[in-house]
This record gives sequence, structure tokens and C-alpha cells, in this order.
Amino acid sequence: MATEYIFTKFFHILIAILALGTSAGLGILLELYGDHPTHGAYVLGAIKRLVTFFVIPGYLLMLATGLWMVHLSWPLKTTWILAALALWSIGLLALTISQWVLTKQLRLFETSGPGSSSYRGTSLLGRVLGAGTGLLVIAILYLMVFKPGT
Repeated sequence: MATEYIFTKFFHILIAILALGTSAGLGILLELYGDHPTHGAYVLGAIKRLVTFFVIPGYLLMLATGLWMVHLSWPLKTTWILAALALWSIGLLALTISQWVLTKQLRLFETSGPGSSSYRGTSLLGRVLGAGTGLLVIAILYLMVFKPGT
């Protein structure tokens, strides 16, 4: 059983590094090149595809591997696990809203341009959502590492 837990934990951490690391990198890419007049639409589209096909599936796989580790070794009613699951749910909602905002941002880039007030407002909303999601991830990481209350 310990070996299964360790392998699951390994994959859980690997998925977190790949999916969340990609997400953080995409945020930086979006900040640096999302408004570029020539390449911005391509960058926004590429980010949208990477989030759809890599980050969100990774986020879901983290839930699956995390729940499997709970099944193997922890009571589900443990306070830090319930808190992490609540934050994970909020994070999934934020990711979903971020995808909608990114779709709108891409559409506004193509129709109104990156200098328009509607694009800038939508871009700011995306930045706020991204920062909020990043803070949620840090809070979940804190719970995973320190397991407060145990």
C-alpha cells in the first residue's frame, strides 16, 4: 500500500508541476505578448488551446490522484483535505471563467484591437482572475505541504 501511495504522490506532484507550471508560464506569456499588435491573436489562441488541452486536464488529474491518495491513507473528513478540496473547486470555477474571458479577449482583439477600452477591461479581468487562481494554488500547496491540524 505504501508503494502505491508513493507512486500516486509522485504522479500527483508531476502533474502539478506540469499543469500548474504551464499555467504560470502562460500567464507570463499573456502578460508579455497578449497585446502585441501583430502576434497577439496567435498568442491568445495558443494560450487558450494549451489551457483547454493541457492545464484543465492536469487540474482534473490532480483531483483524481489526490482523491486516490486520500483513499489510500487519509480520512476524507480531515480538515486540511476538505479545505484543499474547497479551494480546488473555487480554482476550477476560476479556470472556467478565465477560459470564457480569454475567448472574449481573443474576439475583442480581432474585432476592436488591443488598444480598445473593451479589450483592455477584459484583459484586466483576465489578469485579476489569473492572479486569484495563482493565490488559490499557493494556498492549496500550503495545505498539502504543512497539513495544518494533523
